[in-house]
Amino acid sequence: MKYTTDEAFKEITKRGAEIKRKRDQKIRGVLSAASLLCVIALVMSASYFSASQVSGEQTVYGSFVLSAETGGYVLVAVLGFVLGVIVTCVIRHFKTKAK
Repeated sequence: MKYTTDEAFKEITKRGAEIKRKRDQKIRGVLSAASLLCVIALVMSASYFSASQVSGEQTVYGSFVLSAETGGYVLVAVLGFVLGVIVTCVIRHFKTKAK
């Protein structure tokens, strides 16, 4: 026999740990790329929706913050929140799966 039982067990656990490390590294790379794309998309959408000029006149609500152009900022905020929840759920899924 080439290996003893203990040496074979150590080799198996070593190879298993290496495979798990490589898989985790791939998952981390995909999540990092997805996070970067989400940040870029949110910055682009925020700049797109903020391109409209807000007049200094008061609206019927008494504040220029509640103008019609505010909907874009709200949309970006909601999208950012949803993307954050999705990324958090994916990270928690892989973290609990790894245990």
